[in-house]
Amino acid sequence: MPIDHESKREFERYSVSLKADVELLNDMAASHSEAVVLQDISGGGTRFVTTRPELYSIGDTVDLTIHLPGGDSLNAEIKGVGKVVWMGELDEGETTVGLCMNDLLVFDQFNGESD
Repeated sequence: MPIDHESKREFERYSVSLKADVELLNDMAASHSEAVVLQDISGGGTRFVTTRPELYSIGDTVDLTIHLPGGDSLNAEIKGVGKVVWMGELDEGETTVGLCMNDLLVFDQFNGESD
């Protein structure tokens, strides 16, 4: 029977399509990082799609960097750390990953200069 995630949520989720980077923070010798697209976001979490579900497990901690539309001109991103709280297969052979954020997301401005 499918899990009813909606009834467990404290915050309303909003459908988005935002580019983001996730970096798996675990005890493995090699860390994993990938570019993803967020499918929705709320005050307490977000959901993204991966084609590499074998890299994630419930309970894993990930570092999330959300790239804002127009972020290059703003020189800004939104960052946070979250925990994988659920995973589910999609029809296209991809897997959706649900994150619960550990704390508030942080708006982070950078200098915009490249090396």
